[in-house]
Amino acid sequence: MKRAAHVLTAGLSAQAGLAQVSVPDNFKPGVKWQIIIQNTLDISKPVNPTDAVVWDLDLYHVARTPEIVNHLKSNNPDTLLICYFNAGLAQVSDCDYAKWEASGLLGNIYDPSEPEFSDERWVNIKNQTARDWMKARITLANTLGCDAVDPDNIDGYVRDEDPDTPANEGTGWSLAESDYVSFVTELAAHAHSLTTARGHSLLIGQKNAPGLVDQLSEILDFAVLEDCKSLNDAEDTPFCKDFQAYIASSTPAGGKPVFSIEYPSSIGDENGKCSTNGANDEQYAASCDATKGNEGFSTVLKIQGGDGELNGCTQYCDGGKPKTGVVVSPTDPELDGRKCPANATKKC
Repeated sequence: MKRAAHVLTAGLSAQAGLAQVSVPDNFKPGVKWQIIIQNTLDISKPVNPTDAVVWDLDLYHVARTPEIVNHLKSNNPDTLLICYFNAGLAQVSDCDYAKWEASGLLGNIYDPSEPEFSDERWVNIKNQTARDWMKARITLANTLGCDAVDPDNIDGYVRDEDPDTPANEGTGWSLAESDYVSFVTELAAHAHSLTTARGHSLLIGQKNAPGLVDQLSEILDFAVLEDCKSLNDAEDTPFCKDFQAYIASSTPAGGKPVFSIEYPSSIGDENGKCSTNGANDEQYAASCDATKGNEGFSTVLKIQGGDGELNGCTQYCDGGKPKTGVVVSPTDPELDGRKCPANATKKC
C-alpha cells in the first residue's frame, strides 16, 4: 500500500524562497530506526530488526551494493532509507575521492592526533566546486533510491573560530559559522528539488552541531545526534534539549524526528563484539532516560570506537521497562570492497 505524505513549506533562504517539501507520513518523532556505518548490510541474510522503519546506511556502501534498497523494502515496503555521507570532509573510502585528491580543495586532517582519521581531510566548503560535488553526492543518493541524506561534519567552524585550537587542528580553510549555514542551506535546497522513487522530496537532516539549530531547524527535515547527553565526557555540555526545536516543529506528522545515538561502554568492545545482555543496568538507565531533554527522540545504544563503532550491534530503549537485549543486524565486510559504480565517481 502506498503511504500518504504530508507537505511542509520550508524557508530555504531569501534567494531560494519557499519550497514545498513532501514527507512520508511514517517519518515522524519516535519512529524506530537502525544506523550502520561501519560495514555493509549483509543482503544474504534476513533483515534484523524487522520492525525498524528508518535505516541510516553509508551512501557508498549502498552505491557499491545497490541491492540493499530492495533487500530492506522486501522486508517492509514502507522502509525509509537515509544515506549517510561526509559533507565536511572527504576520505579515501569515498567513491569520488580521486577527484578531491587532485582538486586542491582538501585541507587539514580531521584529527591529526588519531591515526584512524589520517585518511579524512576537511573540505573547503566556501568553494562552489566543492559544494557542487557534495550536491552530486546527494543526487547519487536519490538515484540509488535513498529517501533522505545524513550529511556529517557540518561544524568545522567550531575549530576555526576557537583561538586556542592549534593551526593544524583546524580545517585549514578559516571557515566561519555563516559558511556552514550557507553550505547546508544550499545542500537542502538541492535535496528538496529532487523527487524520490516513492514520489516524495529527498529529505535532509542536521548531524549534531547544536549551535546551528536555530538557523537550520526550519530548513531541515530531521536530526541525527551522537552522545547528546554527554555521558562519556563530563567536560562536554549536554545538548539534547537544543534539538527539541525539531520535535516541536509544527508539521502534519506532529514534529520532525530526532534520531539519537548513545554510546554506553558496556554494550560491546572496540573489536565490535556485542555484550549478550547489552549495556549494564546503570548505563542502560542513563542512556534511555527520556527526561534529559531527549523526550520524543528515537534512541539507539551503539558501540563507540575501534572496529565496532556504528556496526550492527544495537540496543533499544523500551519505554522505561526493564532493559531488553541487543539486536545484531548482519553485515558483510567483504561487500565494502566492491568496485564503485561509474555514477558514484563522476563529476557534476
